[in-house]
Amino acid sequence: SPKSKGTSEIGDIEGSEVMIVHANSNIPKGTEITWSYLPPCTPLAERRQNLLSKYGFTCQCMRCVKEEMALNVAEFKELRTLADSCWSSCDENQRNQWSATMKDLIPSIEKTFASTKEISNESQRYIRIGYSALYMDYCNMTISFNDEDKIDEALKLGTQLHFSFVTCNNASTEHLSIIHLCYDLSSILHTRAMKGSSPGAATAKTMTKVRFWTEQLKKAIMTRYGELGEDIE
Repeated sequence: SPKSKGTSEIGDIEGSEVMIVHANSNIPKGTEITWSYLPPCTPLAERRQNLLSKYGFTCQCMRCVKEEMALNVAEFKELRTLADSCWSSCDENQRNQWSATMKDLIPSIEKTFASTKEISNESQRYIRIGYSALYMDYCNMTISFNDEDKIDEALKLGTQLHFSFVTCNNASTEHLSIIHLCYDLSSILHTRAMKGSSPGAATAKTMTKVRFWTEQLKKAIMTRYGELGEDIE
């Protein structure tokens, strides 16, 4: 699991490209700073396969080891097989064929997390990030259901994914996409609350959510771009 990540190139300074780098966690003096060879938002099996074929080693970093142990928990094995099959159908048209499966898959993953003590909160976060594209597909799919309960459920899942990224891959491109999605979902709920029969308390509650996601977006942009993110209006 990398301790650092590049966030954005800011052009040439005396002929050299410069990249802003942020630490993902506190790094004591003298600690080796590691860098990810691959995008972290891919499942364990694909990450390891790519590292083995391109660099000739099987990754044994903290994230991969803990994720492997969690994915091999008996209660999760069948879900892992389904999730990997959905992931491998990376073409949008192929993924649409899995829509019925994903409708049950993502909630089932979260229910297994809640009921299985062998999978730690940290490992849950790693797994969510590995399958983040599937979570995004599921959340986007719920918007088309035109069902307020489903949209609220998707927002809760998006919130789980957001905090997973905060602790593992904060302010990445994928993380910004999650925050934008959560903002859109909260805005839909707020718009519906304003049109409801008793908008008072409901509107105040949904407005709080909209403001929360607005602030999360601002924080992520400032983390990613530093001073370049100050003018974000």
